[in-house]
Amino acid sequence: MNTSWPVPAAPRPLVPHAEDLPDPTVLPVPGGYFIYATNNPAAHVPVVFSPDLENFALLGDALPHLPGWARPGFTWAPEVIAVEGGYRLYFTARLRGTRRQVIGVATSASPVGPFVAAPRPLITMLDLGGAIDPDVLIAPDGKRYLYWKNDGNAAHQATHLWGAPLSEDGLSLAAGPVWLLTASEPWERELVEAPQVIEEGGTFHLLYSCADFGDESYAIGHACGESPLGPFWKTSAAPLLASHGTLAGPGHSHAFRDERGQWRLAYHAWQAGAVGYPHGRRSLQLSALHLEGRLARVG
Repeated sequence: MNTSWPVPAAPRPLVPHAEDLPDPTVLPVPGGYFIYATNNPAAHVPVVFSPDLENFALLGDALPHLPGWARPGFTWAPEVIAVEGGYRLYFTARLRGTRRQVIGVATSASPVGPFVAAPRPLITMLDLGGAIDPDVLIAPDGKRYLYWKNDGNAAHQATHLWGAPLSEDGLSLAAGPVWLLTASEPWERELVEAPQVIEEGGTFHLLYSCADFGDESYAIGHACGESPLGPFWKTSAAPLLASHGTLAGPGHSHAFRDERGQWRLAYHAWQAGAVGYPHGRRSLQLSALHLEGRLARVG
């Protein structure tokens, strides 16, 4: 393990394909990869380290203390980026006094944490059901953009994907939100979420999840555009990745470049025959991601 990071002396070995690591995000660093996931009974933001994407160790909780506005037990879909002098953690949490999820931001000098959350949420969208699933693009010109979903299905409303430029310090939006995409295909089942935008060769690829995370219908879709905020158009009448073989309901993906510069896709999936809690686990999966012009394929 890269000893330049302050990690516990004896981190717990982890078998990611057998343990619950939903909504994964990957932060490549010199010497390895940090992986963050949705809360579990022991941590608000579990953080895992892997030197090679083959061996994994659970380090602990990157966000050991929630801000006063957040209710415990609903801390989802973290995203961590490097900024000058430290790191930013974007996360989803339940706003106290409501039944709505909102997005917060936290700061740390280390990718391990502890991250300290800002005293107020970054994005709420309460009139649209709340806001979840933050993700950040660092564009080729160095500008940062935040993407998320309005949690309309929590309030019997439509779900949409949104984006906005971030301030230079990453702690606020630099402009208002832009609508990017909504469900239009039968296999999306009227729900889109978990957006991520990545850039390759001047094309901006929007990866997103759709349908019901709790069953085999969950899948990953793909769209592309010519700027970080679109407009985006869907490139296929079928999912980029759907249930297959022993994997059921793959989704909430995060694309990243490995140490060789190759695109990889992290996502979670149930095991066929063990879909849904309490018996199933949304385990971490890793696949190759190929971007070919305006198209994408997995595997």
